[in-house]
Amino acid sequence: MQRLTVHVAAVVFAGLVCGRTGAQSVPVAEKKPVTLDALQAEINALKVPKVAWREIDWKSCLLEGLRESRAKNKPALLWVFIDRPIDDERC
Repeated sequence: MQRLTVHVAAVVFAGLVCGRTGAQSVPVAEKKPVTLDALQAEINALKVPKVAWREIDWKSCLLEGLRESRAKNKPALLWVFIDRPIDDERC
């Protein structure tokens, strides 16, 4: 089993070495500059058209969000993100 492993490894290694030295470079097609409209169309094509969280009327004011949550008898989700600099020594 050990001999088989060594032989397989030698063949793979030889193939890699020979493949790199004798390989011809394949020309790469030049990319044309992309327009803003074409890029936006490509991005929109990747998006799923109807996603539930995009339908939510997000609130930036906590009190306004709580008021609406109580009125509709729905739970409120609070998302907090604090971006502190690395050299901030408050904590």
